[in-house]
Amino acid sequence: MTKTFSVTNYKGIRGEVTIAPEGNVAIIAGPNGSGKSSFIDAIAELFDPKGTKLTPRPIHDGADEATAEFTDTDLGYRVVRRWKKNGPGELSVYALDGAKYDKPSERIAALVGGLLFDPVRFLQMSAADQRDALLAKSTIPVDLDQLEARKRGAEEARTEKGREVKRLEGALGSLPKPDADAADEEVSASQIIARIQEAEERSRAIADADRGLEQAAAEITRLEAELENWRATRESRAAHRATLLQGEDVSELRKQLEDVEATNAAIRAAKQYKAAADELEAARAAHQAEQAKLDAIAEEKKAALAQAVFPDALLGVDDDGVTLGGVPFSQANSAARVRAAFNVATAGRQELRLVIVKDGDLLDAESLAEIDAIAAERGYTVLIERGRPDVGDGLLAQVVTLADGTVAG
Repeated sequence: MTKTFSVTNYKGIRGEVTIAPEGNVAIIAGPNGSGKSSFIDAIAELFDPKGTKLTPRPIHDGADEATAEFTDTDLGYRVVRRWKKNGPGELSVYALDGAKYDKPSERIAALVGGLLFDPVRFLQMSAADQRDALLAKSTIPVDLDQLEARKRGAEEARTEKGREVKRLEGALGSLPKPDADAADEEVSASQIIARIQEAEERSRAIADADRGLEQAAAEITRLEAELENWRATRESRAAHRATLLQGEDVSELRKQLEDVEATNAAIRAAKQYKAAADELEAARAAHQAEQAKLDAIAEEKKAALAQAVFPDALLGVDDDGVTLGGVPFSQANSAARVRAAFNVATAGRQELRLVIVKDGDLLDAESLAEIDAIAAERGYTVLIERGRPDVGDGLLAQVVTLADGTVAG
């Protein structure tokens, strides 16, 4: 494995600095202002396919051009980024025979599998950002962004249905509760009046019958000869009167007429209350349906995460962030967290096995040894920026010390 990294006149680098790591880990060391950050930044920007991290003043004072270059004889690539003082910079990818590739940004993206991932930055992320970074590097059987969009839509729908339930509860509460014995349908005043008129007609007929009886009695006295005929007449009229007396009592109907408005108002109020109660029940059912959708999405997400393949077998996620061995990531021991972060950084099938660590001073000797061992095990090259001189015993790393923008000594 032969890899060469060269940086020329980039920010604090004066002239050319070339590093060809002999092992898997190269530590770029030196005090503040030595150029170590400039060297690491240049290599990081070299492998940024979009060039989004280009700085406003990348060229060292007094120079007209800055370059960062990488050559890998095993992969057969040479990658060059140029920054020009009086013109636009460019990114180029070459084969070792000098052939130039079209669409260099796409070639770089394919080489690094997207963007280089800094495992130490992963350790410094918030729990939520660690979770997002881990999921982006994991194989999950569903599109979590799409699932999250569905969840937001369901939450908005549930909120809207909840507002409707609250509105209808208020509307129902403002209505008078109907009497339990209230009639279902309103009473027609015209029907009661018609029945009263019928009863009055019967009363008049009864009065007529009474007068006829009186006439009949007089005729019996006056006309004995016609007694039998008039008796029959009397009996007939008496029977007719009895039939008429079997009709409705007008007084009860008059009472119904007096109460018809109050009765109908109570019936209308009962109908209004029932309609409001039915609408509230429907709104509650709709709200519950939206909650059921949210519950289903949560179960789907839970099932998907249960099937997820993470870069480290001990890694997992929950609603709060990343877990390691079943405990929150921040509570795991330092060596385990470094190993897990390196596993995340090296996840995928990128051709270029390279990891860049910008905050190497955050790593203790044990963590450096862990990275050294994993890099050797997986065939990765790791460039680490570090100001602290202590690296521990037995570390296989190559240490390159910079001073004043060049290699010291």
